[in-house]
Amino acid sequence: MRRRAETARDVDLQWPTGLGIALAMASGRGLAYRRGVPRPVVAAPRWSAAGRAAESAVDAGGVARWLTGQLPAGRYHGLVIGSPHGAALHLAAALGVPWLPAGFELATPDVAVRERGTGSTAADNTAAAKAGERGARAVLAANPDVAVRQVYDPVWRGWSTAAAAYSVVRWQRLPEAYRDWIAERLRPGAPVIVTRDVGRWATVAGPPGYAFQLGSRASGLAPEDYLDRRDAAVLGERPVDSDGERSVDRGLVEDLRRFAAAHGHPVRQVLYRHPDVLSGAVADLYRDWLRAGHRTGNRLVVECGRLLDPWHVVRAGLVPYWCEHPLRTAVRAVSWWLAGSEPFTAVDVLPEPPGVTLPTTAPLAEWEAVAGFATRHALVDPRCARAYPSGAVPAHHATQVLRSQPPDLPYLPFLEAESALAGLAERGQTDGLLVL
Repeated sequence: MRRRAETARDVDLQWPTGLGIALAMASGRGLAYRRGVPRPVVAAPRWSAAGRAAESAVDAGGVARWLTGQLPAGRYHGLVIGSPHGAALHLAAALGVPWLPAGFELATPDVAVRERGTGSTAADNTAAAKAGERGARAVLAANPDVAVRQVYDPVWRGWSTAAAAYSVVRWQRLPEAYRDWIAERLRPGAPVIVTRDVGRWATVAGPPGYAFQLGSRASGLAPEDYLDRRDAAVLGERPVDSDGERSVDRGLVEDLRRFAAAHGHPVRQVLYRHPDVLSGAVADLYRDWLRAGHRTGNRLVVECGRLLDPWHVVRAGLVPYWCEHPLRTAVRAVSWWLAGSEPFTAVDVLPEPPGVTLPTTAPLAEWEAVAGFATRHALVDPRCARAYPSGAVPAHHATQVLRSQPPDLPYLPFLEAESALAGLAERGQTDGLLVL
């Protein structure tokens, strides 16, 4: 058992992880299916797993090359890049263009070692911040064009020491692989759309390029809920308001604008304050797109976390609504959106089991209530329901479920970027979404 645990930990340290990686792979897979070509076979980046010192071998440039290598050969009429968000991936699928992340995650299980007891104390938080700083120094030394955010969430991921902490590596400049891809694979004048999560969270700054974040919105809690009011300091300082872990580095945006302008590609930005805002706007966009193509647009799929598949959504003519986490707030948001929308005849729900039950976690009955908005067919996926909330469902389960949906042929022509952005801007005027 001990040997098996050590091996699992080593595998975590060998690979880039996180939602952005999963979405990029789904983007490449969907484009390959739509174009009718084989998926590219690219060796995943890896580095030695001989302990924490191995992180010095992390190559952010290699990760960028691997990400662009997921995309089928050929030229494209646009690109979506930015914060990891399922609706942004669906937007890219409707446009017929790739999606790429602005960063990636690294598992850092040793950061989550607690000094005493089972709860999170000020001493535990400071110890986690120091451990994260040691690992970040090695990453920053080998990759000067990135910033590292160490996230430690003892509440949401505290059920698993190996999952309670992770580093978010964000590019501060456009990586070379992205530059080459834009210069060689985009058609003349093709736009680049940057989707940016502008949510806020409290952090403690460390050495240049490093910051420590206690908690995450995955728990449904606020930043102040993680701090002991009697001793709120971490590394001797009180956390200050900052951008969230899924934001896009401003340096990357400016570098992208300069590079794209030099190659004749306009850069547009979509900013959102909360993930549910973009999810509702993209779902409305899909419904309008389907109806403009003389489809009903009356079949909705509610996805959650990694349980999504943009290709089968397009193939079946579905309307997608994506929830970032299985929280009461997410269920409340999709419920309000459904209440304000024309009724759907079919609503299928794929709730990702959180693995832990919190007061902020949506109970299964609330997901069933979401499905209940349908006028004819209402279903919470049985496998997800059986595993919810403490079990696990593999990400490819969404593909298996959506594959069974009948195809909606012929496929609609792709959306034009300008009309899509105009539609998002119209829907986001009062919802915390801004199109620039």
